Amino acid sequence: MTANGEQPDRVPWEPSRANPPPGRPEPPAWQQHADHAYPPRTGPEPGEGCLYTVVRWPARIIALVIVVPLRLLWELVRLIGRGIKFLFWDWFLYPILRGLKKLLWDWFLYPVLSFVGRHILVPLGNALAWVFTRLVYRPLAFLFRHLLLVPGAWLWRHVLRPIGRATLLALRFAWDVSTAVLNFLIVRPLSWLWRAVLVPIGRGIAVVWRHLVVLPVAWAWRNVLTPIGRAIRAVGRVLVVAPCRWVGRAVLRPIGRATAEVFRALGIGGR
Repeated sequence: MTANGEQPDRVPWEPSRANPPPGRPEPPAWQQHADHAYPPRTGPEPGEGCLYTVVRWPARIIALVIVVPLRLLWELVRLIGRGIKFLFWDWFLYPILRGLKKLLWDWFLYPVLSFVGRHILVPLGNALAWVFTRLVYRPLAFLFRHLLLVPGAWLWRHVLRPIGRATLLALRFAWDVSTAVLNFLIVRPLSWLWRAVLVPIGRGIAVVWRHLVVLPVAWAWRNVLTPIGRAIRAVGRVLVVAPCRWVGRAVLRPIGRATAEVFRALGIGGR
C-alpha cells in the first residue's frame, strides 16, 4: 500500500541468486553479490560451436553403437568370470586342494619323509661320509702328501732352487763380462776416436772451409761482384734502357702513328 491508498504495481519475479523465490530463505551476502560480480553468460558455452555440434552427435552414436556394447560385454565377461571363480575355485577346487594338501602332505608325506630323512637318510649319509673319509680321502691325502708334496718340496729346496740360483749367477756373470768386454774393446776406443781424432779433424776442416772458402767468397761477393753488378746495371740503364726508351718515344711511336694515318687515308687498315 502507498500513501494514497493504492497498491503498487507488481513486478514479475525473476529467479536469481539475489532474488530467491517466495517461501525460501534469502541466500548469504556473498551469494547475493555473485550475480553482479559474475554476470550470466549470453553466448554459447566454451567448445559449443558448429563444429562441436556436428562432431558430437556422430561421436555419441559411435559410442552408443560400439563402445557401450563392448563395455557391457566386458562387464558381463567379468561378472561370469567372478561367478566361475567364486563357484568352482572358492567353493569347489580350493577346499578340495586344501583338504588334499592337509591329508596327503601334512598327515602322510611330511611325517613319512621326516621319519625317513631323520632315521634312514641322515645315518646313511653319515655312514657314507665316514666311509669316504676313512677309505678314500685320508688314503689319497696320505699318498699325495708322501708321494708328491714331500718329494716335490725336497726337489725344489735341494735341486731346482740351487740350479735356478746358479743359473741366475751365471747369467749375471756373463752379462757383466760381456758388458765389460764391450766397454773396453768397442765403446771406449770409439769414444776416444771420436773425442781425440774425429772431432779435432772436423773442427779443422770447418776452420779451413770458413777461412778458405766462406770468407773469401763472401768478401768477393760483397766487395767485387756486388759493385760490378751495380755498375753493369747502371751502365745498362744509361746506355741501353734510356736510348731504347727515347727511340721508342721519339722515333718509333711517331713513325707508327704516321704509318697508321697513311693506311687509314688509303683505306687499307681498319677504322
